[in-house]
Amino acid sequence: MLVLYALYYARSLVIPVATAIVLYLTLRPIVRHAKRIGIPSPVGAIGIIAGILLTLGLGTYLVLEPAKETISAAPQHLTIAKQKLSFITDRLKDVDQATEELAETEDVASDEVASEKPVPVEIKQPTWTSGWSYLSGTGNVVSFLTICIALLYFLLATGDDLLRSVMRSLPNFSSRRKLVEVIENVQEGLGSYLAQVSAINAGLGVCVALVMWMLGMPSPIMWGVMAFAFNFIPIVGAIAGALIIFFVALLNFDPTYYAFVVTLAFMTLTSLEGQFITPAILGRSMSMSPVLVFLSIVVWGWMWGIMGVFLSVPILIAARMACEGYEDLRPLAMILGAEIPEQEKPKEASEEEASASSADSAKKHIQHETIPSSHTPITQSVSQ
Repeated sequence: MLVLYALYYARSLVIPVATAIVLYLTLRPIVRHAKRIGIPSPVGAIGIIAGILLTLGLGTYLVLEPAKETISAAPQHLTIAKQKLSFITDRLKDVDQATEELAETEDVASDEVASEKPVPVEIKQPTWTSGWSYLSGTGNVVSFLTICIALLYFLLATGDDLLRSVMRSLPNFSSRRKLVEVIENVQEGLGSYLAQVSAINAGLGVCVALVMWMLGMPSPIMWGVMAFAFNFIPIVGAIAGALIIFFVALLNFDPTYYAFVVTLAFMTLTSLEGQFITPAILGRSMSMSPVLVFLSIVVWGWMWGIMGVFLSVPILIAARMACEGYEDLRPLAMILGAEIPEQEKPKEASEEEASASSADSAKKHIQHETIPSSHTPITQSVSQ
């Protein structure tokens, strides 16, 4: 609990550091490959960071203007949405009215009891720290990008030197080899997962943009970008995207049922991707329990906000890959979804075969002892 509280309290510093480490482990193979063909690590790091910034800038440019228009007209949109959903809100008003009547009855009874007690006095201190929470929170995009990009550059450019220094501090060769294996395992797992998921999400974004354009939704490119970004958050991202699309479709189309049609089309695409395409591409090696994924999203989102939601699955994968490298932590890796190592499967199979053969031999021995031979009288066998 103390560690969780420290991560929560220092989230303004820990979030960009964690993001930079995840990106470093993911992009490190690209820098190493570029170094083999003669490109220095600092130059490769600059090229990778430039590509990331260009991608983020292009996505922001495509989404920013339509998002501004939607947000600026939000009060009018809320009024229209209430009118179109009046068949639901009217029933909810009846429920609210009933609960208010019950609450008024309880308040009258509580006031009669409280009138007999003295009134407590509370002195409030001035809220001089209210601005500090805004400055130190996760909403400070400028400080987040500055720390994350700077640390990512230094890790990509000189991270291998830091790893060599850490390895020299280890006492023996076996511990050094184990550390290298764990780092390579985490790097391979994160890299393959994020690369494959990014390709899947890009395909999903293109399909969503095309379907939204065919259905007449405004700004179909924005919905494709939203589907691409939200799909990095398993389970929760698809639900949030469906709610947003339903709300926008409800505002832009007169028949209320058409909003359900648009939302159903979006949910069909995300369901096909989540149930068939992603499992077929990732396979069992990257399969994780939906319960653990959801709990990871909830915990890291509660501590770190929206960036915690995006980092929850990579952190879960990195923890699983790191636990697979140590025998003492192998049970924890199995809980997180790791498969049984190949060298243990033949051993278990041989043990099962040996137990089966021993059971067969024991059975034959019992039958040989109990069944009388044809030359033995039946009475003699019974008496024996």
